[in-house]
Amino acid sequence: MANLSGAMDDIAKVARAGVYSTFWLGRFAKRYYNSAKNGTCLLCNNLKPDGHENTTIWTPEGENKPTTSLPGGGIIKSPASGRDILALTLKDLSTAKLLQCRDIDPKTGVPARDCPYCRLLCEIFDHFFIDEWMSWITETRNAMPISFGLMIRQGAPLVVTTIGFVHDKYLKNARADVELYLDYSLPPQAIPALPTIGPAGIRQTDTRSLACMSFIKDSVEECRREHPLCRNEAQGFNPTRLLYLSDKDPHLRLCDTAGWEQPVPYAAFSHCWGGSDPVKLTPATLEGFKKGMDISILPNTFKDAISVAQELNITFVWIDSLCIIQGDEADWEIEAARMEQVYSSAYVVITAASSPNPETAILAPREAEWLPKTFDLPITPDVNFPIVARKRHILAAPMEQGQCEPPFANTGTDLKRIGPLYNRGWCFQEAYLAYRNLQFTPGAIVFECKTHRKSEDQLPPYPSTIPSPQESVDPTEQWHRIVKSFTSRQLTFGGDKLPAIGGAARTMPQAQTTQYVAGLWHSTLLFDLMWHVMSYMVLAGQDYQALSYDDHDGGPPTWSWASMNWGVVWSQFPRTQLVAELLDVRTTGSHLDPYGKVSGGLLTLRGRLKRCELRSDGALTHDAFYIQSDGTRSELQHYRTDGPLSFEHEAGPYGARVRRGRQGPYSSNLETTAVVFFIASNTLLGSGIWKQYLGLVLGTSPRSPGCLERVGLIWRLPTHWYNTAEEGTVQIV
Repeated sequence: MANLSGAMDDIAKVARAGVYSTFWLGRFAKRYYNSAKNGTCLLCNNLKPDGHENTTIWTPEGENKPTTSLPGGGIIKSPASGRDILALTLKDLSTAKLLQCRDIDPKTGVPARDCPYCRLLCEIFDHFFIDEWMSWITETRNAMPISFGLMIRQGAPLVVTTIGFVHDKYLKNARADVELYLDYSLPPQAIPALPTIGPAGIRQTDTRSLACMSFIKDSVEECRREHPLCRNEAQGFNPTRLLYLSDKDPHLRLCDTAGWEQPVPYAAFSHCWGGSDPVKLTPATLEGFKKGMDISILPNTFKDAISVAQELNITFVWIDSLCIIQGDEADWEIEAARMEQVYSSAYVVITAASSPNPETAILAPREAEWLPKTFDLPITPDVNFPIVARKRHILAAPMEQGQCEPPFANTGTDLKRIGPLYNRGWCFQEAYLAYRNLQFTPGAIVFECKTHRKSEDQLPPYPSTIPSPQESVDPTEQWHRIVKSFTSRQLTFGGDKLPAIGGAARTMPQAQTTQYVAGLWHSTLLFDLMWHVMSYMVLAGQDYQALSYDDHDGGPPTWSWASMNWGVVWSQFPRTQLVAELLDVRTTGSHLDPYGKVSGGLLTLRGRLKRCELRSDGALTHDAFYIQSDGTRSELQHYRTDGPLSFEHEAGPYGARVRRGRQGPYSSNLETTAVVFFIASNTLLGSGIWKQYLGLVLGTSPRSPGCLERVGLIWRLPTHWYNTAEEGTVQIV
């Protein structure tokens, strides 16, 4: 009955989609037919939200619905304002079509797309996306995969999203956003030809301004006074060491908190080391720092963090390099295990997101690229109207989320923030754990707490960071999203991978009910095994640059995502059923911290496995097949490799020869043997029709004879792969 119910649900969804498609197609045809008559651009919709087949009614709760959702195509009223708030999201718009507004037809003397709004977008793109490295025009002319989008909502700044206009090593389709706004608010329909653009807050040109200081103090005080979710004083924790500062003394004094009876409010500092060697706490400087250190010897970011703490009347500060004994492995291990408490118990975390190193100040003039620029939009042949545009310091959340932006909703994992610190792995959990996070980003000062997020250049209402019922997920999915966000960042040392997320792992519900094993959870380990590397490999070099850490000195086992020096994700598979059994899992790590470093691990699984052949003829082509009973080759099945591969001349268990290519030699044109171990099956319909299988692609381990190692993940395998497999037990290191 369950299968039948699932099939009926699928049929009902298809039926509902068919009804909506009918409405959508009718509105599309009407817009297309009337475009010439009313002068509405088919590409940009004149930068207005109404009259489009994708127009919706926006609500702060995110319950956006199409304007045809009522019988007869009636309009749904917004419960927040009592009036209709129209919104429109357009994605994957063609830059080639946009450039038609500049292509003059020699016969008619007019552009192929005679749209002033498209010309405005071109001018904005020229200003923000042409530099010595890239040009959006050149990329378009060369037929590169770039596009743009529009997020238009009445009363709000208009957000222009761009895909591929900027380069990011870790994201194939890197995105950057620009927002268009007015310096003041206009009544609706005051100027009919004007795009639907609302006002925005002021972005200061210097973070040392009185306006910025007022924003900092007001935001923290408002949170302390009005946000019950952000009160963490009851945790009763003091870090091992704190720095004491006083307005009357230009010295810092290192305090050992052992024996303190009461917790004290303190500010924790999150920053990039940036390869520099700032003043730090060592066994040699320990006693001297307890007597006092002159603030003048500190790098600029440290001085600025202290200044911000003083503005907030906070007399204790925690800075990692000055509160953890550097070069003392035992002290580092103890303090790394307490990192979750350090950042979650801080009164406020001060984040130097814009500084690549300790010498780059966060209290300073803002870089010119983040300042707004005014563009003229011709309203009539003789009248131009000023439109202001500026780069956004954080990618805009989808409008269907309304004003709710939980930090790790599925969409939130893709909203990459701009600034050197947001690329650093260690700084991920510092922001994740903070109850109040004051972030100095390149474009604005951002205050984020457990209740909302606001920036100095933003007008209320502010996005909520409280997860809504619609976006609540089970702990397994939540953990996968956290790992996705974390692994898109960089770490200098592979051994830091697990310690750098250990604090976040401690806060998960799973930590109370099951064992944590090298970044996976024992109770859901088989599901957790189905990670795979992000589809974007190293640009033009995936066949020779290792994506996994070199583990000759030990490290996370190959079955753990922590063994990868690359971003990982989990794909969603409908109606997944496990077909394997976990027999045993062990890791070798620190006895002080089960969430810390791991120097090896052994995973034992029982289930079905299939010997197969692997073939690749380049960085993007990876296929598996097997020789059938009649001697013919089965159809090719694509698999997602964990990186460049190599092979052993001596076959390992079940005849596997392939292995990870750590430090080479790599094989661009690879033909060798492997093993597919089946983990789960999934069905596309609840009745069991179209069943597919997914599993691990395993090779031989050159470091543990008799064991296998993971080299990839494969899915969408036909049933004959599974039916012709043999039963067996595998040990994976």
